Amino acid sequence: MLLRLKVKNFLSFYEETTFDMFPNLKRTTFENHIYRDMEIPLLKQAAIYGANGSGKSNLLEVIKFIKLFAKENDFINGDDISLNKFQLAGKINSEPISVSIEFFHKEIYFIYEVEINDNGIQKEELYQSGIGKKNNELIYSRHLDSITQANTISEDLENSIRKYIKVNPLSSSFAIDSVFTFIKDERVKVAYDWFKDKIEVLSLRSVNPSIISLMSNNSDLLLFTNKLFTKIGLGIEKLEINEKSLNEIMLDDSDESNRIKKHILNRPKDRNVSLVDNDKVLYNIVDENGEDIVKRFAFKQLGIDGYLGNLEYGAQSDGTARVLNLIPVLYEIVNNNCVFFIDEIENSIHPTLMIALLKFFSETNTKGQLIFTTHETELLNQKELMRPDEVWFTEKKNGNTHLYSLNDFKEHNTLNIKNGYLEGRYGAIPFIGNLNE
Repeated sequence: MLLRLKVKNFLSFYEETTFDMFPNLKRTTFENHIYRDMEIPLLKQAAIYGANGSGKSNLLEVIKFIKLFAKENDFINGDDISLNKFQLAGKINSEPISVSIEFFHKEIYFIYEVEINDNGIQKEELYQSGIGKKNNELIYSRHLDSITQANTISEDLENSIRKYIKVNPLSSSFAIDSVFTFIKDERVKVAYDWFKDKIEVLSLRSVNPSIISLMSNNSDLLLFTNKLFTKIGLGIEKLEINEKSLNEIMLDDSDESNRIKKHILNRPKDRNVSLVDNDKVLYNIVDENGEDIVKRFAFKQLGIDGYLGNLEYGAQSDGTARVLNLIPVLYEIVNNNCVFFIDEIENSIHPTLMIALLKFFSETNTKGQLIFTTHETELLNQKELMRPDEVWFTEKKNGNTHLYSLNDFKEHNTLNIKNGYLEGRYGAIPFIGNLNE
């Protein structure tokens, strides 16, 4: 679970900027949006609004950066650092990129802080947080090629680590430790696993190419999908998965099989492949007990006079495709302690459908966190959908992104937040000049 993120000198975040998932406990609406089974209450969701180019997506880039830095050895080089620094300072930017992230995993609160410059890692520290009740406990600390930790290691291992760092000066200690263990503390593996498995970023066009096989192998996920389709009124009576052996399709001369053959004949010769067209996964081919099986979605939809037809994925709208791609994410958040960032969650989805989707999530008991950027003002409904402390804004001044919460404005819970936002009361909207000049 994410507690707080601080970033400085990364992309459009020049000055230190803070984002957090702490609720305002004085607000009493949507109590089910607050996780209280931990020592620190946390929100289940957050929405980030702002004009195009204001830096909303850059917050997600911070998350991608720190996640990949933590888990991959060869993720960055010196040129990458320079390109990711703030570019509009009007002088040579010699300051390091600075990121601090606080999170909770397996009953432990962590603080991970890094400062990275072109020549190496200026600072990398992992703490077990005392969450304000006691002092933070240092797990390890690093400065360039020097690493200290609570437990001593042999001189030979220490020399080996120093040599490895000199060759890979921008590899994180997490990534190095995953190659050969040198930090003698089990908490490091717990923190590493959080970055590797528990926090994800979905870009605007993110598609899971294995989504059909995923639902085929997980009956609970398929049941969840059909329940959600029923709740949000998408016009789909039921989603099923059709399976047929590849040999059977190749021998069949029906129009349906011939359409599939056109795609299959051009596919790579590897097994477990997918065909993705316009963000729609038309089929998965998987190896099951030595036989190639073609799996496809079948959408059962009502037609004239109660006719129940069977439509393929290719016949579905872009909005339906977007919703379907989001469903495994929502399923994970409902069932697991994880964090998902989604860029422009409403892309291709009608406002009414987006409201229904978010309302479903709002009313469902969940275990994880959903954080998304959006332009959809219909979601700014503090009576039905979101608490003010779940709404954040980005505004850019002199190239520098400012990030702030709606909760800072102390608005009454009866106020129409959407109208206030569109009127410019909170900033974070485009400035349109006089088009007639």
